[in-house]
Amino acid sequence: MGSTAPSAAIASQRRITLMIWLAAGILILLTWWHVFALVGQSHQRELASAEQELGNLTRLTEEHAIRTLRSADQVIRFVQSRYLDIGDRLDLQALTASGVIDTEIFNQVGVIDTKGIYILSNLPITNHMDLSDREHFKVHVASDAVGLYVSQPVLGRASGKWSIQMTRRITRPNGDFGGVVVVSIDPGYFSSFYSALNLGSKGLAALYGLDGVSRVRRVGAKEGYGYNAHNADMFARISRGQFSGAYTEQSPVDGVERLYYFRKVPQYQLLVVAGFETQELLANHRQARDALLMQAALMTLLVLALAIAITRHLRRIRAEMVARQKAQLRVEDRTQQLSAIFTMSPDGFVSFDQERRVKYVNPAFADMTALGTERLEGIGEQDFSRWLNRRCGTTTPFAGIAALRAKCMDGKPGARELIQMNGDAKRMLQVGLRCSESKSVSQILYFRDVTPEYEVDQMKSEFLATAAHELRTPMQSILGFSEVLLHHELEAPAQKELLGIIHKESGKLSKILGELLDLARIEARRGMDFRFTRVCLQDLVMDLVKAFMPPAGRAAPELRMRPEPVYVMADDGKLRQALLNVLSNAYKYSPDGGPVVLQIESRDEAGPASRVWIHITDQGIGMTALQCSRVCERFYRADASGKVPGTGLGMRIVKEILDMHGGELAISSSPGLGTRISMSLPF
Repeated sequence: MGSTAPSAAIASQRRITLMIWLAAGILILLTWWHVFALVGQSHQRELASAEQELGNLTRLTEEHAIRTLRSADQVIRFVQSRYLDIGDRLDLQALTASGVIDTEIFNQVGVIDTKGIYILSNLPITNHMDLSDREHFKVHVASDAVGLYVSQPVLGRASGKWSIQMTRRITRPNGDFGGVVVVSIDPGYFSSFYSALNLGSKGLAALYGLDGVSRVRRVGAKEGYGYNAHNADMFARISRGQFSGAYTEQSPVDGVERLYYFRKVPQYQLLVVAGFETQELLANHRQARDALLMQAALMTLLVLALAIAITRHLRRIRAEMVARQKAQLRVEDRTQQLSAIFTMSPDGFVSFDQERRVKYVNPAFADMTALGTERLEGIGEQDFSRWLNRRCGTTTPFAGIAALRAKCMDGKPGARELIQMNGDAKRMLQVGLRCSESKSVSQILYFRDVTPEYEVDQMKSEFLATAAHELRTPMQSILGFSEVLLHHELEAPAQKELLGIIHKESGKLSKILGELLDLARIEARRGMDFRFTRVCLQDLVMDLVKAFMPPAGRAAPELRMRPEPVYVMADDGKLRQALLNVLSNAYKYSPDGGPVVLQIESRDEAGPASRVWIHITDQGIGMTALQCSRVCERFYRADASGKVPGTGLGMRIVKEILDMHGGELAISSSPGLGTRISMSLPF
């Protein structure tokens, strides 16, 4: 109960901290959302206000253009009518002097005859210029369908000034072409009007023809004529039937991005356009945006600083509570740790209280000694020693706790002894004693299961004894017969016979040593010296059989293989060695003859074949089930009579090689009926 309250308090503080940061995060998100909303609204207001202003300015420039064009058209129609009445006698200079023609607006008023010759003008002309190549003349030659034509800005040949030519066809009463009346308007008249619109240093006001060419174009204080902007979006909109509107675009003329508003001039192939450069237009918006962002950043820092300060304060409180909780739980944790160690340890433990009575027995000890439901808690150490001694084998009795404690008193704190438990398992246990000065524990017995290590030691001893025996037999023959040769003079045939025996026994000795080295190398390297390649089993078996020399009078192995090649990933040399060992055994253990069959078979219980099997079958002496189970042990030989030569290592090597290939070994045999060795490999 003492640890529950601090834990609940810590959990509560963590929830409070989480809520503080959640609230801080929500406040920061709301602040930035509000700021971005205000920035967006400011941006929209700036654009809407500018769009409205540009709409008013284009309406104003449209009205100015219409008044100017109508004034010019009135002059043209008047001159057209008078020319049809009196012809070449028309005095345009007199009309100008009388104020009928306004020279402040119009640079020049004149008449071009049917051949394109400039014959009449309100300005003095010394020669009659040929204007037949001018576009404002050629458009009227064919018919009067053009009406009033407003040309692109040209440099006047008569006036010598840049002008916009406005022309109408002179049509005689009989419908024949009678020439063209032309009025030259100074583009600066429009440009000076646009300069008063206050569009900024890069703002634009212009008069364009629907052909995409500017009649007048003013950007800031700079005016220009004849710029081609047919790729601008406003011309595409007009072609779709939209005759006014606003849009933002990067200018195809100077590359400056502007907010534009355009209007098509009614009854004329012209449009007016005005635009603000977006950087200048949004300057106030950017200042307001930056101020709002700065305020939001300061608000964010303030919220974060407050949240951090509260969090640090809560952390200090939590640290103090954790320290108190640790102090309260230290004893409990220590007890739980010791209990967990004793419970989960694979070693057995028996602890004794101050009166040296059994206090605690862990599960591992109960399993080692087959304690079952019997209870040991509360018995004294002498009763415990007698109880344990009854469960030990007669060859390894338990000396008792008192004897172990005496060793500890002699300066041997790690005193141990080895006992063997009765029963089927025959476990070997190492028993140790540790004395304690604790108030609750006087001593601890610990038990370690050393059965695997003991068995390994036994196997090593048996192996060394067997190996020494196998090596001693040929060595004695070699030493004995070589001693005869050294100390006795023998006839040549006798010497040759003894040398043959020495050579034969040396071969046996060399073979035993070679197989021992092979086995040791395979077990030690665990396949690291194997070189796996893609091997065709049929080719390997055919090469092996060709090189194999069966005993005299015996037929070669009978092969049973399908024609399709079977491939495995294998070390060619090691796999060849394994097959040769099994094949040699098949001939050795069938001394009475009979066929030896080598078969390659691929099969699987379900689905496509995943393994390939190599079966070698003989008609020899066969083996019992017990012999089959031991055939892969080192130096084990099924024929105990010694009539069949061998070291007893061949099948062990075969087993190790198959293991390195991920293969399996299966043995089927019956005494007197022969043996079948089956080796499998994965495809």
